[in-house]
Amino acid sequence: MSSPRPVSFSLLFFKAISGLGIGIVGMVVLLIFVFSGLGSASSGSVSGPFLIFSVIVMGLVTALITNSLGVFIFGSLDRTKYPDVRSVVKHILLLNILIFVFLLPAYFFSIVGSDNNLKTILLIATLQLIISAQASMLTLDLSASENTRQNFLAIYGIVFSMLATIIVNVGIYSLGQEWSTAAELAAGGSGGKGSTAVLLSILPITWFFFGIFSSAVEMVYRWIYETWGVDFLNR
Repeated sequence: MSSPRPVSFSLLFFKAISGLGIGIVGMVVLLIFVFSGLGSASSGSVSGPFLIFSVIVMGLVTALITNSLGVFIFGSLDRTKYPDVRSVVKHILLLNILIFVFLLPAYFFSIVGSDNNLKTILLIATLQLIISAQASMLTLDLSASENTRQNFLAIYGIVFSMLATIIVNVGIYSLGQEWSTAAELAAGGSGGKGSTAVLLSILPITWFFFGIFSSAVEMVYRWIYETWGVDFLNR
């Protein structure tokens, strides 16, 4: 039975930087859709049909681009662990499309059953990005090995990544709400910048933490193995 593999700090560093870059690419795609929708929305309406359509399509296109790019780059940085990353990317594309199809009823009900449908659609799009990113990383890591230890480490790494992402984005949401309250209430608005801030920050933060914890968990476990000499997850 093989021992836990060593993971270098340089791999953790490059995956963290790559994850941040991947997330920024996704954020740019989001901004393109948002500005396109705002520019084409009907005058005086921030929830015109084209804007709503843009937001719905935005979730799918952004997830496809960001998650497939993220999986490909992470796999290319760690060829030892992911020798056949190209075939995994194909599964990622299909999985992201299926997630979008599964959420279509939620988009539909948000359009017909909500007074503030744009805000609801943005929330659904944010959840779609989170779920699809997590599912993509699980697919990548669980396809890399049939070893029980590696599968457990993959799950731990992704769970810790999502917990860190939630904590940071709660802080961003709170700061966004405070900023929008000070700026918009004075002008007679209702605030709401927190949701927009989270939507734009979710991808850089999520993939940044994926880059960190996907390697950090293996590094810590290797240290535990060398210190106590027991492979706790593969006994």
